[in-house]
Amino acid sequence: MSRVLLDPRADLREQATALHAYGSVVPAQWPGGVDCWAVVGYDELETVLSDPLFSRSPLHFRALRDGEIPPDWPMTDHLNRQWMLTADGADHTRLRRTAASAFTPGNIRRLRPEVESAVGRLLDGLLAAGRPFDLRADFALPLALDVLCSLLGVPAAERAAASSLVHRALSRAALTPDESRRLSAEIRGFLGDLLERPDGPGGLVADLARSVEADALTRQEAQDTLWLFLAAGFDTTVAALVNAVRALLGHPDRLRGVLVGEVSWEDVVEEALRYDSSVFALPFAFPRRDVTLGGQRVREGDALLLCYTAANLDPRRTAGDRFTASAPPRHLAFGRGPHYCLGAPLARLQLRTALAGLFTFFPHLRPTARPGAPIASLTINSPRRLLVSDTPCPVARHGGSHDDPARWGDPVLCPGVAM
Repeated sequence: MSRVLLDPRADLREQATALHAYGSVVPAQWPGGVDCWAVVGYDELETVLSDPLFSRSPLHFRALRDGEIPPDWPMTDHLNRQWMLTADGADHTRLRRTAASAFTPGNIRRLRPEVESAVGRLLDGLLAAGRPFDLRADFALPLALDVLCSLLGVPAAERAAASSLVHRALSRAALTPDESRRLSAEIRGFLGDLLERPDGPGGLVADLARSVEADALTRQEAQDTLWLFLAAGFDTTVAALVNAVRALLGHPDRLRGVLVGEVSWEDVVEEALRYDSSVFALPFAFPRRDVTLGGQRVREGDALLLCYTAANLDPRRTAGDRFTASAPPRHLAFGRGPHYCLGAPLARLQLRTALAGLFTFFPHLRPTARPGAPIASLTINSPRRLLVSDTPCPVARHGGSHDDPARWGDPVLCPGVAM
């Protein structure tokens, strides 16, 4: 059987679009010589995400069970973690319940002033600097890192270390086995230190530490759950914000529509999540028995790669490669079914607030260079940098301080600005 070789150094959005030429379930190969099926059709991915026929537990991974996976395969660390991503049924419910309290609607509402204040501070600094800036490094990354680490309880002095570990881990498909082993040891040390401090931080870190003391979680489960929220909640939001701005700058008519109030920021966020999903793919799901999926006969225990970017570009069910931003679209950016992303409300809050604030401060933002090379990953779909510039309108026209929640509505065009 001929297989498509997945390339972590390629443009992942282009790779996602190209996969549709082979069908909705495509024979593929993950780096390291591991065979899988890339589930790229919208309906097929929705089925795999929702139907209990498909397990997330690597106990069902036939090739791993039969000793066919190289022992030094870098992704083994991902499969061996005791976290929600690779749990089913009661175990998944138990692990999810432990962390769910941090993401209740009430907690997210309480975070709104903090998100607005963080956006305002960052934009104040960029406005004062008055020069081109990298949207990823100078805005998206510090915003997502501060908000998430505040929620989790990661001390400010250790947020740079957390950022570095997450970024390297999400590029694990491009690492050598030795690099992957060293990274895993660093991650274990960092997480263990956070959870074991007698005067440890608050937030989810404290909740997880108490769960270990109460025997609701093992120490390994607590570490892996903390790592999941760092890895899944940080770089994914950074990439989603960068991708949304890139899409808007590439479609000035759509940008003008939202700036003049014809389209809401809520609709723009949902379309951006669909049009250029920040998560390219997650490994893996496994059928519990032989099944036909997307016209392919898939055996029990085959590895199914969950291809979110490709599914959201499926022209059979979505607008495909067209950025419409005219109505809330169907998309799978946050998954579906029991594994639906717990952090989706927080991600949406950050994206709406950041986009509205960015284009309020810089209503005729423009790119100053082509987007940087893509991040070397099969998980995160985003460029390494997005250099932008603007001749900003006076912020004073809005009135109030940058921390005043009343000024965070849809931005308006400055008089005389041609878009």
